[in-house]
Formats: sequence, structure tokens, C-alpha cells
Amino acid sequence: MRQRIAFLLVSAAVIGGMLLWLPLAHRTEARALARAEAYAQAVNQDYQTPEKIYRFLCADFRARMSEADFCAAWEKERSYPYITPLYLFWPEVTAYSGDTAQVTFLQAARIEGMTYPVELVYENGDYYVRDWASFLDGSYLEKFEDIPYSLDWYYDT
Repeated sequence: MRQRIAFLLVSAAVIGGMLLWLPLAHRTEARALARAEAYAQAVNQDYQTPEKIYRFLCADFRARMSEADFCAAWEKERSYPYITPLYLFWPEVTAYSGDTAQVTFLQAARIEGMTYPVELVYENGDYYVRDWASFLDGSYLEKFEDIPYSLDWYYDT
């Protein structure tokens, strides 16, 4: 009987330790950087399926904007005649606290050294991105009120 109790206590301690350790295993600067790289990959390569980008966004954002509304805002944002579309590369973790990480990407642009900062938040066992606040308040639409140029000549239409 004592052996069974000892076995159960040791098993419970091992399982409890694993359950406590597993969530902490993802809470590293390396994991934050990996999630930032995956987010950039989604923005750069999966821009035609914004649902994949939406999955990277933090719970606070997803509680305030549905996936369908995000996809509509993404499509509208992508319709703006930028000379260089959003393309993120070389993420660098500039601040890290465990629960949050500040990541700065280089952004493909005509202005050398242009950066794109985002914040990653640790929730639900992984890092999620806090980005696109302008979608929530609608401020991204202001740039459509007066477009000073056209890129139709560039696209040969």
C-alpha cells in the first residue's frame, strides 16, 4: 500500500512539474522572435488570405474586431496605391520582459532604414501580435480621402 501511495505521489509531482514547465518553455525571447518571423511570413506571403494574419493577432484585438471585419479592412488597406507594399524582414527583439516583447522589422520601402515596430504579448501559451490599431478606430481610412497620385501608369492599365 505504501508503495502505491509513494508511486502516486511521485507521479503526481512529475506530471505537475511538466504541466508547470510546459507553458514556461514557450515564454522565451527565442520563441518571441520565432513568432515575429512567422507573422512577417504571413504578412509577406499570405497577404491574399488575411485570415492567416488574423490568427497571429492578440486576443484583445480579436475581441474587438471579427475575422470578417479584419479581412475587409485588410483588403481595403491593400487597395491603397502604395509604391511599395508592406513587406517585413529582419525582425529584431528590441525589448523583452517575458510577458511582452517589442520587435522592430525592417520594412521594404523607398526610404532606406524604414522600420515597422510591433508588440508581442504572451497569452494562451504563445506570443501574439498587437498590431493594426488603425483598423480598430478606422483611422486607416483617412488616407483614402485625398490620394495625391495614381499608380495606374505603373500597372499599365
